[in-house]
Amino acid sequence: MLLTAAPTNLPALLIAGARIYDPARGLSDPIDVRVRQGHIAEIGADLPDDGCEVVAAVGQVLCAGFVDLLACAREPGDEHEEDLCSLSDAAAAGGYVAVVVGPDTRPSNDDHAVTELILRRAREYGRCEVLPQGALSHRLQGQQLAPIGEMAEAGAVCFGDADRPVTSARLMRRALEYARSFHRPIFSHPMDPSLGGVMHEGAWSTRLGLRGSPAAAEAIIVARDLMLAQLARAQLHFIRLTTRRSVELVREARRHGVAVTASVTPWHLTYTAEALRTYDPNLKFSQPLRDEADRLALLEGLRDGTIDAVCSDHAPENVADKCVEFDAAEPGAIGLQTVWPVLMDRVRAAELTLEQALHALVEAPRRVLSLPSASVSVGRAASLALLDLDATWRLDAATSRSRSRNTVLWGRELRGRAVLTLLRGRIVHRVLAD
Repeated sequence: MLLTAAPTNLPALLIAGARIYDPARGLSDPIDVRVRQGHIAEIGADLPDDGCEVVAAVGQVLCAGFVDLLACAREPGDEHEEDLCSLSDAAAAGGYVAVVVGPDTRPSNDDHAVTELILRRAREYGRCEVLPQGALSHRLQGQQLAPIGEMAEAGAVCFGDADRPVTSARLMRRALEYARSFHRPIFSHPMDPSLGGVMHEGAWSTRLGLRGSPAAAEAIIVARDLMLAQLARAQLHFIRLTTRRSVELVREARRHGVAVTASVTPWHLTYTAEALRTYDPNLKFSQPLRDEADRLALLEGLRDGTIDAVCSDHAPENVADKCVEFDAAEPGAIGLQTVWPVLMDRVRAAELTLEQALHALVEAPRRVLSLPSASVSVGRAASLALLDLDATWRLDAATSRSRSRNTVLWGRELRGRAVLTLLRGRIVHRVLAD
């Protein structure tokens, strides 16, 4: 679980001159933070170094480390695409201190033994906290409820069937009711597979000759699951909302007291279906890119709190599964290292404020999972990220920590970077100054 005991005998650090982001207080003026024995020991202006290693952070932002609500680890089963070690390295390099890993492994995480294996392997690597999502159904087949109670006791923080839609309303209702007794949220992938396609249904799908998935394919399941969550009085989370109608449905449900949260990916805040005019399979996702009106509605939902968080939707795939025609390509892209620079593009475009972007990565995911708040205060474990808002860099073979390369951003110049990540006071990622 997040924020466990810090190790001892760690070197002390003085992070000097950063602006602190704290959810309760916003962004501070430049100030110093001393980290000692894995905890925040002191915060103040012009602190003496007292023999600490000094990290010059003028112009940078210090915050509690990011928490990601959905990433694919591929371990056990497909470690050649991503194992827990490379995923943890990529997460740390992106400023993350905790990542929810999906159940779509081989074997799937539908048993307490697999949950325990994932946690044990993650502790061996120790680069970030790994938070297992247990499968909602046996073998992710949507037919029989998985042993939610056993997995919750083993350490699963939420339940869902990854990117496989739960077509049975009866099964979804049972899962919501059962998970409620363990105080765990159900993660819903809102898509009616009978209306599925490889891209958004609209002018561009017609122009490109690709099978389209209408916005209604998502909204139908959103409406259904909202009614079921209200009926079960349970906590529901929609992962990767993409449409304007879905945002409207969630907003209305929240007004009526339904315990629902939602997240969105950076891709859907940035790109639209028009970007597929090049047939780039790296822009094919399990939830398709939509129209500009949908993109703007997602941004508005993030601004007004209808959408809580931004998730990486990190989905590593090997070259053979991507270098094929668009219809046949596996969906998904790696993203843990690029969430922050992509969100900073939205900040620079005045579509989000800096504090809104930080909230979506720092505090909101913790609330979804009922984790301790992201306060940066004396006595708290030093699981922190130091962010350079203007650093330029490229995601390439030299900088990427993932085992896969499936992203449209490969080789492009990016602006904004996590330059230091601490996990309970231990440096797990650092970009050295030139």
